[in-house]
Amino acid sequence: MFVRLAIMFLFFTTTVVYSQVKSPELPDSTVIIRSITVTGNLLTKPGIIARELDFKQNDTLLFRRFSEQLISSRQNIFNTRLFNFVTIDTSYDVAHHLVDVKIVLVERWYIWPIPYLEISDRNFNVWWETRDVRRLTYGVDLTFFNVRGRNETLKILTHFGFNQNFGFTYKIPYVNAKQTVGLGLGASLMLNREIAVATRNNEPVYVRNDSVYLKKLVYAFGECVLRPDFFTTHTFRIAYSHYNIDSSIRVIPGFSIVEKDVQQFASFSYFLKIDHRDVQYYPLKGFCIDVEINHSVPFKTAHNSYLKSNLRSYHQICNRWYCSSGFTGKVSFERIQPYYLQRGFGYGRDYVRGYEYYVIDGQHFVLSKNTLKFAIVPQQVRRLGFIRTTKFNTIPMALYLNAFIDLGYVYHDPANDPENGSSGNNLENSFLMGYGLGVDFTTYYDIVIRIEGSINRQNQPGVYLHFIAAI
Repeated sequence: MFVRLAIMFLFFTTTVVYSQVKSPELPDSTVIIRSITVTGNLLTKPGIIARELDFKQNDTLLFRRFSEQLISSRQNIFNTRLFNFVTIDTSYDVAHHLVDVKIVLVERWYIWPIPYLEISDRNFNVWWETRDVRRLTYGVDLTFFNVRGRNETLKILTHFGFNQNFGFTYKIPYVNAKQTVGLGLGASLMLNREIAVATRNNEPVYVRNDSVYLKKLVYAFGECVLRPDFFTTHTFRIAYSHYNIDSSIRVIPGFSIVEKDVQQFASFSYFLKIDHRDVQYYPLKGFCIDVEINHSVPFKTAHNSYLKSNLRSYHQICNRWYCSSGFTGKVSFERIQPYYLQRGFGYGRDYVRGYEYYVIDGQHFVLSKNTLKFAIVPQQVRRLGFIRTTKFNTIPMALYLNAFIDLGYVYHDPANDPENGSSGNNLENSFLMGYGLGVDFTTYYDIVIRIEGSINRQNQPGVYLHFIAAI
């Protein structure tokens, strides 16, 4: 898991998204959109905003449907992450069934030289056990959001320390007149002096060499993104990976399946995302489905082909009560995989709560996460009067108490075990369960702080800290 120094830096400087929609109660009749005006978009091109609206000028709509479209359009605009505030006001000429729409925006600050601090362990809790500063990656992400006012993003990476990474990405959301096709490209050089070479007793084993890089990776990609509607995105990516692995670790049983220091392959992937969540970084209502298919073409080295899918659902039960569930499944197409390409539980969001300290290797897995939460402090906005600019003087916050239960299973093919069962990885091919209580604090845009106490199936208690939503 990644933890950025920017969390503290942005705590008092980053931006907020807040919105409202106002409309009177009208009978179930039609309305005609007479005008749409947009103010506050000093840099953002009008077409970028119009792309997110669920209606256009001169449309004739049922009022009941129009009320829903106002809400969805507002959500679409602030989910572009270009604005601090999105306010949609309407004024009606009831006699003639006409409506004027006024959209008021406050743009974000778009150029961020963001200090970067990465914990190179799988999550903060694992790193905190040793607090080894040598395992930190630090640097600067120079990010230009909303380049040319067209929601394009340029990111330049300069990372030093444990995982050295130098590269760039550039993403253009739309290149055609209908604003349905986007492009992206990027390249990077990653250098490692310490890497995990095996898993024993459900924990990774690391090898370090301060005189040479144990692994070098050159990675480049190009992608085409299709967005035919507000909620559906298709991403087609072609990538090239060139690994240079030091022979001292390549010969470790299971780490590699070919006797070559240079291992390279091209990969072709397709990613489908259907996203109907209200707020992407911490949703309370809606659902999201994504499917990823990745196929690699090796140059006489290793395959890395798999199918992975996520289904996440969020519901408001009543007033301050919410529930959410997530299901994730992965199937790999190769029976035997090199260790450095295996990914089971223990990375990103793919883990059962209560097992944060463990890595569970495998080729296939299923995971179910379930949460019931109560808003102790519902979403509210505080204003800082001593800061004059609207870009920085508003703080949203919310606090949630939650109860959860997670279930999971990782299948590890014995053919991938070079130690023939003596590695002590007893969580593989075993039913996993974790449950507990937690508190989620949300503030600013994209910042989530979670503190959870949990017990796993092995009756091991623990308290864990995370910085992304669980589901």
